[in-house]
Amino acid sequence: MTEATTPTRRQLDPDRLASLEEERDFLLRSLDDLEAEFQAGDIDEADYTQLHSDYTARAADTIRSIENRRTAIAAAAPSRSVGRIVSWVVGLTVFAVGAGWLLAQAVGERGVNDQITGSIELSPREQFLECQFLDQQGRADEANQCYGDILEIDPGNVEALSYRGWLLVRISTEAARLGRTDESEELLLLGKGALLDATQIDPSFADARAFRTIVFNGEGDTEAACAELAIFNTLNPPEFMRGLVEQNMAEVNCT
Repeated sequence: MTEATTPTRRQLDPDRLASLEEERDFLLRSLDDLEAEFQAGDIDEADYTQLHSDYTARAADTIRSIENRRTAIAAAAPSRSVGRIVSWVVGLTVFAVGAGWLLAQAVGERGVNDQITGSIELSPREQFLECQFLDQQGRADEANQCYGDILEIDPGNVEALSYRGWLLVRISTEAARLGRTDESEELLLLGKGALLDATQIDPSFADARAFRTIVFNGEGDTEAACAELAIFNTLNPPEFMRGLVEQNMAEVNCT
């Protein structure tokens, strides 16, 4: 029994984790470069589709491996609820990979450590994509502040509300995993509140419906998850978003 539950030495190897993180970063950069080549007309649509699918699948596998290793490293006395949360958050990370290539047009040649503010004034759409870029790079505090800056100017911005809510939910899972229960519960409430606000402002915004479906399912509230899923399925969502929801709802029977 102990061998089945105790992390192996390979899982705890920090050098292997660092190698996986480098591979993840390489694949994300490759997605950005691929999008730039496609926009410039240097690659045809068939090759672009094939390469994008390959990079995305490889990046998703790498991210799952990273999350599994991080979970193993921090596996001291996990609670039942935390274990459940971590299991579905691993799948949620794939969304950032599937959507990551959309950011290339906005971030251009900006490096990971460059600032998002400066003399160039960004449009609301560009600023939103900057927030997503920060989130994709694992800079959660900066991404949270970035979404907050948008909402200070435009409190009803559905995209910023949805993705800030989604970010807060994911941060809450990390706090739960580390045993910071009060912080986790507060962040989860804030995240769910932002997602609810988004659906109330624009009931047809598919991304918010997808996130709420996954959050409810992660909490074990099948009835609420299925109700959100029914709405989501009427909204003609993007394929990568539909795939994310189907992955997380695969074992749920909504009748």
